[in-house]
Amino acid sequence: MKTILFDLDGTLIQTPKIILDAFKLTFKTYLPDVDLNDSELSNFLGQTLWQTFGYYTDDEKLVDEMINAYRKTSNEMIEMGLMPYPNAKQTIEYLKKQGCKIGIVTSKMKDVASYHLKLTNLFEDVDVIIGYEDAENHKPHPDPILKALALLDAKKADTIYIGDHENDIKAAKKAGIESCAVTYSLRLKEMLAEQPEYVIDDLSNLEDIV
Repeated sequence: MKTILFDLDGTLIQTPKIILDAFKLTFKTYLPDVDLNDSELSNFLGQTLWQTFGYYTDDEKLVDEMINAYRKTSNEMIEMGLMPYPNAKQTIEYLKKQGCKIGIVTSKMKDVASYHLKLTNLFEDVDVIIGYEDAENHKPHPDPILKALALLDAKKADTIYIGDHENDIKAAKKAGIESCAVTYSLRLKEMLAEQPEYVIDDLSNLEDIV
């Protein structure tokens, strides 16, 4: 493998609990009648904010208000302490030493993704970041991954995408590259149903794949 692409939230950085808590508070404030189960909540981790809130209301003004409130809440929580997953830094440094290119493909806005990478001391090791605004279509569509491949001048045959949501696996397969699921995901069952080529318990396991 020469090109290693990562999802961000729930894959490299420990944001799932922060994200879900912020979603719960936002729904409680703006759509208190919506009763969300655990599966619905965890599915938000693989969608854009517009997709998430737009599913529950057609009021675009309300969606914008909910997005702004969600971002304010989650940002406040993140400032209190955002951590990378174990061995994230060491693994990426190892991959770089092996000559690999590192890319981030996320549904977050690029500036937010960059800031979170800086908070977790991962930014300097990343070669390219594909954020929400960089692709017309979003995961599970392959466009974001294909954009990363083009910017990195990478070959599909030696590229892999690591994620924590079934949309990551679907996007990788549609893009024609190999996929890898992390077992610490809240969506492991759904990911395994998509038959990723690799499944790892720890990011350091990528050293065995490369």
